[in-house]
Amino acid sequence: MLLAVATLMLAVTGGWLVAGSPNLMAQAFDRLFGEVPSSLAMQGDPSGVQTVQVRVDLRAAGRPISPYIYGVAGADLDVLRELGATTNRWGGNPSSRYNWANGHAWNAGRDWEFRNVNYLGSEASAADLFVTEALSMGVLPVLTVPMIGWVARNDRTDIRSQGVPAHGGAAIQAGSGAVAGYDPASNRQLTSVASLPRKPGSMVDRPDPASTVVYQDEWVHHLVTQYTGQPSAVSFLAMDNEPDLWSETHADVHPVRMGYEDMFQTFEAYASAAKDQAPLARVLGPDVSGWTSYWYSALDRGTDNFATHADRRAHGDQPFLAWWLARVAKNDKATGRRSLDLLDVHFYPQASGVDSQAHDPATQALRIRSTRSLYDPGYVDESWIDEPVMLIPRLKGWIAQNYPGTGLAITEYRWGGEGDASGAVALAQVLGIFGREGVDVANYWTFPKPNSPAGAAFRLYGNFDGRGARFGDVSLPVTSSRPNVSAFAARNSKTGAIDLMLINGSLLNEAVTTLDVNVANPATKLYQVLGGSSDIVERDLSSLRAPLSLPPGSLTLVHIVPQAQS
Repeated sequence: MLLAVATLMLAVTGGWLVAGSPNLMAQAFDRLFGEVPSSLAMQGDPSGVQTVQVRVDLRAAGRPISPYIYGVAGADLDVLRELGATTNRWGGNPSSRYNWANGHAWNAGRDWEFRNVNYLGSEASAADLFVTEALSMGVLPVLTVPMIGWVARNDRTDIRSQGVPAHGGAAIQAGSGAVAGYDPASNRQLTSVASLPRKPGSMVDRPDPASTVVYQDEWVHHLVTQYTGQPSAVSFLAMDNEPDLWSETHADVHPVRMGYEDMFQTFEAYASAAKDQAPLARVLGPDVSGWTSYWYSALDRGTDNFATHADRRAHGDQPFLAWWLARVAKNDKATGRRSLDLLDVHFYPQASGVDSQAHDPATQALRIRSTRSLYDPGYVDESWIDEPVMLIPRLKGWIAQNYPGTGLAITEYRWGGEGDASGAVALAQVLGIFGREGVDVANYWTFPKPNSPAGAAFRLYGNFDGRGARFGDVSLPVTSSRPNVSAFAARNSKTGAIDLMLINGSLLNEAVTTLDVNVANPATKLYQVLGGSSDIVERDLSSLRAPLSLPPGSLTLVHIVPQAQS
């Protein structure tokens, strides 16, 4: 059996690797935790030693780690298999204007000259193919339901909107789709057909692909019918993609900026229609793009870049997400049914160069420490935000205050540096934080290449042995005495195995560790990614007490399986 406490000791001094003396280790442990385990023993030169200690409470019940935090977007079968991904998101800007009725037409909006396009290269149903492939891998699709009101008429790349303004704005009058200087009517007619939340008549599984109106509840009905007996096909339905940016990205058909009321009313219309067809589906919203949209509506931008924020002031001066959650909760109470299951946001680090392939030492260090924005109230974001983000606790706080019981999804994130050690370290930290802090769904945008350093970090959680083994599903309390060494621990609820993820956030200094974990006849393996490598090196550990090296920028998974007493 496992004892109640596992301790990990690390020692680094001036770039030289030493093991700490028992006395110094014991004194430091006592200062940190108020007790000294009798089994604590390390050998080495005590002079100048800095100790790093990690403590795992193996007796704790722990908290569940959602399997759906290991998600990606738009990945093919090989990528899903290699990474061990659990969800695959159908999303991004073109998804707002996907025409499911013809199955192969999108409009990329400002991302590609407001042209219609066929990304599939055939006339098959792209969405059906996506879902079928995901299910074949045991992966759940996260599908984006268009709410923008207009989807691509056809897939002709010569069809494009003309004369689109650089930015949207306020409607020229209530209920109008036009803004000062631009009326989208002609471009809507040229590129698009109407898209509505509910069909007034009976559902058709395969409507006329040339129809001049598309119904989104009919798409959900089609999916339920198409995959009868496979309810996981309609597990997650995200209500569109970044509606806060429609007036920028899709200004050709939706130049009017969305306000507080628009965001609520549009969500409720489509979410309730989707729930009518798939009542067990988990609905995500409002799928906003980032930090500013947590606090304000797009309409708040005005002409002074959110300084006046008249829309927010008109709604009790409440942060947008807090108001929106409360408004949805009120409506759901009145209807007697949840329309929202998970609060869904996107988040990208805003510090200069982080979300890029830059790998100069300063950017690498910033990339690694900026992961603290996900949870740390003491970390002031080193960007234009210039205040603590503490993303997950902040969002969970708004949920608790305004719609308790709602889950949390972060369906777009990325930390850059996929090709170097800093990107691997950052992604390993992010995935560990998601599990520890209780995120329910998360999707990388789009996916780290499996044969990259960041891909190796992802595989350490999703497929560390190349045969489908994944990090444990019950997070255990763990503490580290040095901020440059991150530690995450988990128990496998089925096997009892313990996984300890050790991340050396220093790209310069190596650490030597000695594990003091008392396990009866353990079978122990180590899976390690060296700094900047894309390979996972696997080896047996003959003894948990043998010194263990954490090279600079390395990721180390210690997998401990308790065996029966001989």
